[in-house]
Amino acid sequence: MEVFNNKGKCCGCGLCTTVCKKNAIVMKEDSKGFIYPEINEELCIQCGMCTKICSYNSEEIFNTPIESYAALTKNKRVLSKSASGGVFATIAEQFIKSGGWVCGSVMEFKKGIATCYHRVTNKLNDIEKMQGSKYVQSDITDALPEIKQLISKKEKILFCGTPCQVSAVKKMAADYDELYTIDIICHGVPSVHLYNEFLKCKSSKNREICDFLFRDKSKGKGFKAKLVEEINGKKTEKIYPAHLLSYYHYFLKSLIYRENCYVCKYAKEARCSDMTIGDYWGIQKIFEGKIKMDFDQSWSCVMINDQKGKILLKNTQSAFELVRTQLNDIKQGNAQLSRPSQRTEERERILNLFENKGYKAVEKDFKRKLGLKYYGLLLRNYIYGR
Repeated sequence: MEVFNNKGKCCGCGLCTTVCKKNAIVMKEDSKGFIYPEINEELCIQCGMCTKICSYNSEEIFNTPIESYAALTKNKRVLSKSASGGVFATIAEQFIKSGGWVCGSVMEFKKGIATCYHRVTNKLNDIEKMQGSKYVQSDITDALPEIKQLISKKEKILFCGTPCQVSAVKKMAADYDELYTIDIICHGVPSVHLYNEFLKCKSSKNREICDFLFRDKSKGKGFKAKLVEEINGKKTEKIYPAHLLSYYHYFLKSLIYRENCYVCKYAKEARCSDMTIGDYWGIQKIFEGKIKMDFDQSWSCVMINDQKGKILLKNTQSAFELVRTQLNDIKQGNAQLSRPSQRTEERERILNLFENKGYKAVEKDFKRKLGLKYYGLLLRNYIYGR
């Protein structure tokens, strides 16, 4: 039995599994690969804690940002591994150096299969694994009890994730003073199952995928992906523009997200976290001719939502190039600060095709719709490397 019959009312955070004293709830994939909580009725005692704890269906406090910035880390090592301005990694490293713990998303590959989950750590070496965009849902179910244990020990914790994940952690932590939260401006999340099926279509014969970067910077900023494969201990790399990859294209078009993403209550100006970060799209148009900035770099936007957010920035501000900006300027390039992603009939068509015929059919449909244009772009990318 599902905890919620309406899938639009579940973000898949898994918070309900952590409060069930009978271990009656597990997260299971549906036919499209999205995870939802299911109840073992033989174990359930009808206590109702799973629905009471659900942050996604509860009233909560949202704060309108009190300060906004454009930010770029001064650490070149961190910047090269970051999707945009390196804000999270810079803050996370300082947080660990000050004696705290950090929880962020990592992606790992084992035998060519990707897993995306939140790791809890106080080791600096782990922060690099948390860098970079991951356009897939990250599993926080194992991280939640670890965070709960750290709270019981009065440890200082920094959590970074999507707004719904931040909300879940805050609900579990109640009013714990030493929890600091950063949310990422989120468009929506596809399933890990869909992502892995896509990767199978891109993998070469007799080679094993060992990494995939959604926002590779080796060819400059922008939407370029890097696929890394291995054979006999030797790694090979392929760079793809976003428009050449079906999964990437459908992600950017908001066509492969889970149900609740299209009615997301967090897609608005007011935020549930201490700090909000994201890409500062359109920054050159806003600042060019007004202030000297390196527009060859991908800058981050930073929104300070409360006093804890101020503390996070104050403790690291010397590590950044910071420029004060207006919230409305950030909103111009980030629609999810105003509304959720829009659901269309095309989304249903693509996911139904995946459910009924598998990802190979989705890939074939993508190439068919682009027609000769696909192969022209592929050839251009091969010749010019862009």
